[in-house]
Amino acid sequence: MASIFTLDLGGVLLAIIFGVATFYFGLQLWWFFIALLIDFLVLSSIVTKAREQEKTGIRGYGKVRGWKNVVANGLVPVIVVLAYFIYINFIGISPIHETYVVFSFIAAVSAITADKFASELGVFGPQPVDILTRRKVRKGTSGGVTWVGSLFGLIGAALIAANAFALGASIYIFAIIIISGAIGNIIDSIFGHFEEKGIGNKYTSNILCSIAGAISCALLLLYIMPYL
Repeated sequence: MASIFTLDLGGVLLAIIFGVATFYFGLQLWWFFIALLIDFLVLSSIVTKAREQEKTGIRGYGKVRGWKNVVANGLVPVIVVLAYFIYINFIGISPIHETYVVFSFIAAVSAITADKFASELGVFGPQPVDILTRRKVRKGTSGGVTWVGSLFGLIGAALIAANAFALGASIYIFAIIIISGAIGNIIDSIFGHFEEKGIGNKYTSNILCSIAGAISCALLLLYIMPYL
């Protein structure tokens, strides 16, 4: 089957569609939005392939991703880019609030990257516990967390957040994006708990993860930045 990074053919085709949409709606920042999505794809591929033989027998592990994974991880960032396009062309926002939208895009990608790092690398840590009940669960169980996974999640969020410096972001914004990414990762784990009960699936959890990252960043910027 044709693949690029860890995507199958269907995933590649949808990723191309999302890329074209990002190029068109991203206006003058199209290069940055696309570069960030490519950054996620590369980092995602690296952690997915890390010690993949050891992960083969772990529940829920699969090294090839399809179109559903592309929707789960890419839909919210593309929607944020569309919102950016609409605001610039039809509504009009101040330069400050324009940057809030852009940084929320980074935070959405930061959140899904944090989740990817936590889930792919956290399995090499100790036995996880359910994020809500704190009971021990099998590795690969949705909603299971470890300190190793959380640490790698922060690293993943930081790697994406660092891209904000290309737009002149301060260290405070860098920190806010990391925090937002971590919040998204936590939200993913919480909804992962409910996945095990038959409510939702990993795709809905991923979408909620990126939504939480974007919204958290927007709110933090809106209420904290005026005091910095």
